[in-house]
Amino acid sequence: MDVNWKRLGLLKPEEKIRVCIDLTDGCVQICSDGIKEQFPGISEEELIEKLYERLQWFKRNRRDA
Repeated sequence: MDVNWKRLGLLKPEEKIRVCIDLTDGCVQICSDGIKEQFPGISEEELIEKLYERLQWFKRNRRDA
């Protein structure tokens, strides 16, 4: 077993939630930055729409491991 999985198992529930939120925030930021690079000058409203579309696409097309 990977040592990081063992460490994750030792975290308190609230710490696990914080890790998940941090990872989610990071993923959303990376997606958002990619959209901004792809569409320079995009409005905040359009960015949110495209971000939502992209996240929904990933959700529909992901392959469960």
